Amino acid sequence: MLSKLDESLVHQAPVPFRMASVTDHRFFDRYWFEALDPSGEIALITGLAFYKNMDMCDGFFSVQKNQKQYNLRLSRPLADNLDSSSGPLSVEIIEPFRNIRLRLDSNEHGMMADLEWNARFPAYEEDFHRTISGRRISTESTRYDQVGTWTGWIEVEGERYTVNNWFGVRDHSWGVRPGVGGFEPPSISGRSSLLFCWACFATDDYTCQFQLQEDGEGKRLYFDGQLDYPLDDDRPSVRAVDVTHDISFVPGTRIYDRLNYSLKLDNGDLLDIEAKPLFRAWAYSGTGYDGGFHDRLGLGGARGESMEYDIYDLSHVNDVLLDGKTHFPGHREQPASATVNGAPAIGHMPVMTAGPIARYKLT
Repeated sequence: MLSKLDESLVHQAPVPFRMASVTDHRFFDRYWFEALDPSGEIALITGLAFYKNMDMCDGFFSVQKNQKQYNLRLSRPLADNLDSSSGPLSVEIIEPFRNIRLRLDSNEHGMMADLEWNARFPAYEEDFHRTISGRRISTESTRYDQVGTWTGWIEVEGERYTVNNWFGVRDHSWGVRPGVGGFEPPSISGRSSLLFCWACFATDDYTCQFQLQEDGEGKRLYFDGQLDYPLDDDRPSVRAVDVTHDISFVPGTRIYDRLNYSLKLDNGDLLDIEAKPLFRAWAYSGTGYDGGFHDRLGLGGARGESMEYDIYDLSHVNDVLLDGKTHFPGHREQPASATVNGAPAIGHMPVMTAGPIARYKLT
């Protein structure tokens, strides 16, 4: 099981790099990327992950244009191949935390890309994630986020789009989490409701990200955030210490049409953030999340080598159609345009809910 990584002096467990140091079948190690055309014409989410205890690697490449979401899902056995690729999709770390090349080579579905990501701001490591489901730990993971810009091109349905300094956000996370490997033990007394707000945005001068989790009655469960200046700026980071929210949901849905945050920083500054959708909310089942592969095994499911392709109709703000029929979308995540203290901004700003949320009369 030795690989070239085992020649390094950076082992963290007494096993080769091919093996995970935990036995939980849900162990994952994942890249995630988003690219947003500020004009609102085209957007991309893509990702790639290893599931060492499931012996699987899978990835996805989803493009949104004209209120359609084009989804390519890929998987292969991991075996001893630790290259960050699955089928035509590959991720190359050219310079850690600085420069990445992402490619989708020619394939039968007519989607291709050759993109380069360059960091604008330092990577931010979120507070450690741990959640309890009943009497069982369901999540233990580390994640960092980083904002930069994309250049290159994307091709969909034979039409090539030039990507010129588009907003780009990425994250890298690893650990254990629900929804991986096709099997999740049932919870006896897990949370029945959740409001999860995540904002990662940038102005010309700084980037800021924060996450807030509350239960259905407004009790805070998790809060973390930070403001960072560009890589060549020597000003120190500023921690976020509190946030309030006012969210307007499209009637009869859990999709917002406007949101306002007031974010307090530990230097006393307040960021007044107003955001609205820039594209339709991503339907994450198209990426393989939430049981999105055809076999319904979800991310890291033991399915061997596969390539799946479909097109979602997102013309309705809430419903997702596949082949003209209503389709389960999985969770939804929202790209947004915003103003922050009056300055223009762009970012990834999902609001996700589960169960009843008293304040917003969601049942």
